[in-house]
Amino acid sequence: MLALCVAGAGCKMLENRSGDDIVKMQREAQAAFDNGEDMRAEVLFKALARSIPNDAETWLRLGNLYARTNNPDQAVDAYLKVLALNSSDSRAWNNLGVVRLRQSWAALIRANRLADQKDPAFATSSEIVKALEQLSSIADLKAGNKAGRADQPVGVEK
Repeated sequence: MLALCVAGAGCKMLENRSGDDIVKMQREAQAAFDNGEDMRAEVLFKALARSIPNDAETWLRLGNLYARTNNPDQAVDAYLKVLALNSSDSRAWNNLGVVRLRQSWAALIRANRLADQKDPAFATSSEIVKALEQLSSIADLKAGNKAGRADQPVGVEK
């Protein structure tokens, strides 16, 4: 059934599952994430989000998957969904901040590369990029490290 869902059909079948099936799917999604099976994890987390749309934990894990796979806009959307469901989830606030910092870092690098060295934007962007690269969540990204578990905050060590 999962193969059909990945191919674009049969996802509706995953939406009408029992509680035991949901728990099993949560375990499978987490295992896929942990094993680096990002496409499979995404399919499962999205099916879970459709089945239990008010489950903040599922949205958090989906956001972490998107953050890990360099889909920052989708990660932001998922974290905002978590916060709409539970505005006091510190992990979602943290991860939202980290993803937005990473987006800012990328924008400032681009600005720096485009600016003439005499342009004030060059000095400003250079200074901010250098400061951001001192943060572990940016240094890890620069080094190419991926996030750990789907339920762990992005940019925070285990």
